[in-house]
Amino acid sequence: MAKKKPGTYYGFNCTQDCGGHRAGYRYAKDGGRILSRSSPSFSEGMRIAQQHLKNQGVKSRMSITKRSR
Repeated sequence: MAKKKPGTYYGFNCTQDCGGHRAGYRYAKDGGRILSRSSPSFSEGMRIAQQHLKNQGVKSRMSITKRSR
């Protein structure tokens, strides 16, 4: 079986199937606000969603912040 070539998600490179980007995007669109320290792709997905909402003029209370230790 041939190895699948990594893709992109809204211009961001994915290491595998872009699952982390998609999950972060959905989480942020559904109101999630905590970035993941363990998954940079999840956090990038959240940032993409935040930018899309901003571009659409959607007013929300979403402000992506890093969780304190």
